[in-house]
Amino acid sequence: MAAVIEPQAALDEEEMFADLSASLKPPSTTGRLTFEQATKLADGASFELIHGELIIKAADAEHADAHARACGFLGEYFKANPIGHVLMEFTLLLWPNNPYEARTPDLSVILNENLREEDYGSRAPDLAIEILSRDDDRNALFEKAQLYLENGSRVVWIIDPYQKGVMVITPNDRQWVTDTLTCPELLPGFSVNVQDLWAWPAAATKAAE
Repeated sequence: MAAVIEPQAALDEEEMFADLSASLKPPSTTGRLTFEQATKLADGASFELIHGELIIKAADAEHADAHARACGFLGEYFKANPIGHVLMEFTLLLWPNNPYEARTPDLSVILNENLREEDYGSRAPDLAIEILSRDDDRNALFEKAQLYLENGSRVVWIIDPYQKGVMVITPNDRQWVTDTLTCPELLPGFSVNVQDLWAWPAAATKAAE
């Protein structure tokens, strides 16, 4: 779920933002927020900036659960296979000359050869992962997936906790996966049962004594 903050409406709340400097106000000629302004207004919350519009990211329970599980499976993989890292809510600034755009995948998988010492990503992750919340616009997520692929990603996963599957998107293909999720082009040997993204395997019943 995403909450949209209209720039002018946010800045009209004088009591809420009285401690912010006048420099936070968006340019009067555009009515848009820059990334610097949006960062201060977001006050630590995960957000995206789309055409100067601040969108606070907020996860419902299903989203948050799938997010944690996916991160856990990838973290275990990299513990055994130290070829890269998985980052949560890593903001991307893919437009060096455009201060009105920023995107934040739910999870970013970056291989070691593409790691850079930078506060924000200047290149889309090798594997970008988005997780649906109930009120998300699916078309917007597909547009975001295409954006990632155009800026460095080789694979995008859109995890859907409601339809219980994962859309795997590459530059030349889309595949709906409901059984075993793999990524041989990036993560050799990685494999997870998709259904384990929504429910942990049942614990073995203790034998009666």
